[in-house]
Order: sequence, then C-alpha cells, then structure tokens
Amino acid sequence: MTIEDQDFIMRQVKLMAKGIGVFMSLTSLKELLKLEFSFDDELTDQEIDGIIYLARTEELIDKNILSKKELEEALGVTSERVDQLLNNEASPNGKERDILEQLIEDNQYWMNQDETDL
Repeated sequence: MTIEDQDFIMRQVKLMAKGIGVFMSLTSLKELLKLEFSFDDELTDQEIDGIIYLARTEELIDKNILSKKELEEALGVTSERVDQLLNNEASPNGKERDILEQLIEDNQYWMNQDETDL
C-alpha cells in the first residue's frame, strides 16, 4: 500500500470515528470500518485502535476537555510528537495507545454530555 493510500484510509477512518463512531462501541466501529474499506490486510487492529483513539482524543481537545499540553504530559512526549500523532504523520505505539484509551475512558461522560444536553 502506498503512503498516499494509507494516508487516505487513515483520514477516512478518523472521519468515521469522529462522526458515527461517537455513537458506537469500538468493536462495532472496527467491524463497520472493515466492511466499508475492506482493509483487513492493510491495517492491523492496533493501528485501527490507534486511529480511533486519536480521533476521539481530538474530540476531547476540540471540546476543551483536554489541552494539547495535558496530552503531551499524559503521553510523556514532546509537542512535536503530539502534532505528528494528531496530523496522521505517525501512529501511536503500544504505550501511547494504552494511555489514549485510558484518556478516552476517563472522559467518556464529558464527551457525550453535549449530545445528551441537546
């Protein structure tokens, strides 16, 4: 798979995770993405998880629940690394993925608060 193809797929996965993925469990979203994009051999489950967690982390940042500085501190990385992750220039490693998952779980109530208030 070319870099352009992978970048396209990562952007599409991120868009779906931010859109419909907010209302779905991680497992359901992964199954939908596999059906939609047929990328079983192209992306691993860990890569898909990382993209989804990054998309949901961006939502936390967009809703001012989490700052980029707090994300840097939580991940124990530089601002450059955070920018690479958020701009799809890099994928989170195992430790970063675990931390992102925990951040999402810790803030899930606040992420859904805006939708339930409507």
